Amino acid sequence: MKLALVGYGALGLQIEGMITESFTVSTTVRFDDHTHRSGEPQAFPFASHTSDEFKDFRFYVCLGYKHLPLKTQIIDRLVELGRDVPYFVHPNAYVHRSVTIGAGSMIYAGCTVDRNTTIGRGVLLNNGVVVAHDGSLGDGCWLGPGVTLSGHVTIGASSFLGSGSTVTNDVQLGSAVTVGLATAVTKNVAAGQSVIGNPMKVLERKLTLI
Repeated sequence: MKLALVGYGALGLQIEGMITESFTVSTTVRFDDHTHRSGEPQAFPFASHTSDEFKDFRFYVCLGYKHLPLKTQIIDRLVELGRDVPYFVHPNAYVHRSVTIGAGSMIYAGCTVDRNTTIGRGVLLNNGVVVAHDGSLGDGCWLGPGVTLSGHVTIGASSFLGSGSTVTNDVQLGSAVTVGLATAVTKNVAAGQSVIGNPMKVLERKLTLI
């Protein structure tokens, strides 16, 4: 397999490790401006990831939680160009056979995804995430380590849920929602809102992710 990583910070290094542990990789290229300027071998400018020179590579988009809409846009463009942009499920995760997973999504070790759940494109479930039955995660969602979603939870595109947060049954989160660390989400959250705490508090300003 020829591996292409779009973006290469700490997340890219992490994803590269999981992929190379799971597949036999013959060649790895990295599309990252900083890595390219540093003169590292097999590093190319970020914008060159759409070049036909790399059309027979398998692509993983490694942009972090500050770039969720852009991540989805890049995945869509790569799919449009006919590139191989698979999802990845760690061997130590459990995903029910009825679950559907979109292109470019990543499911880390220790995750559990129960039946009748839909996962969009470019979603990242970090270590130990639990998604109960009949859930729906929109494109580009990011769930930090230890997040728990109860049954019938719907999350809109490009939303971020901080580590250890919990969402109770039948709750809907709109798009671009930000949920702070260890928050107990017990009611619906409108698009673009930020919430934090237990009991949950809706913030007047968007929560800044560092």
